[in-house]
Amino acid sequence: MKRTVLACTLMAISTASAAELLPVTADAVFTFNGQEFTISRASTIDQTTITALSQTSATCPSPCLSPMVVARNVPTMGELEVIDFLSNQVESGEGLLIDARLPADRALGFIPASVNIPAATVAPTNPYRDEILMALGAEQFQGVFNFTDAMSLVVFDAGPATQDASTLITDLLAAGYPTEKIGYYRGGMLVWSTSGLSTDAATQ
Repeated sequence: MKRTVLACTLMAISTASAAELLPVTADAVFTFNGQEFTISRASTIDQTTITALSQTSATCPSPCLSPMVVARNVPTMGELEVIDFLSNQVESGEGLLIDARLPADRALGFIPASVNIPAATVAPTNPYRDEILMALGAEQFQGVFNFTDAMSLVVFDAGPATQDASTLITDLLAAGYPTEKIGYYRGGMLVWSTSGLSTDAATQ
């Protein structure tokens, strides 16, 4: 009996502590490229979009699940970390949220203030890869890149059944992009949408 009471007491204390630590926040509001964005949880979910996002793609033939850890020392992030990244690094101009999908897939909807850099554009075989790396803040001298002033990135794709994000991250690392400047949002649009978080469908 005493053990049961003690266990219940510990659970109550643990639950109270967790409630104090869990960030139950209001809408996240931030500015990107002079435009104000708001991330909130919607009351309805577009089932058609979710069904489309649930399908595997050519980049990850069925059956397929992307890895939980995409590369050593590259953190895997959840929704709250992505929102924090948007509200801080993206708003301050120090970071970018990268959508690694093809434009046709992005047309299904995307995370507000994200920018589209399809995975294939950072492949070593792409003749414009170096220009993209420099657009991200890297400096090149005699064929060698310096990433000291490169932007911090968080990369996502359609979700756990695709590998566009992991491909993009792998190629960024191969080019010399530092691991401490890259984050991986594995949940992607599938988890973001099913969580009821704000999406955008406007063309960019």
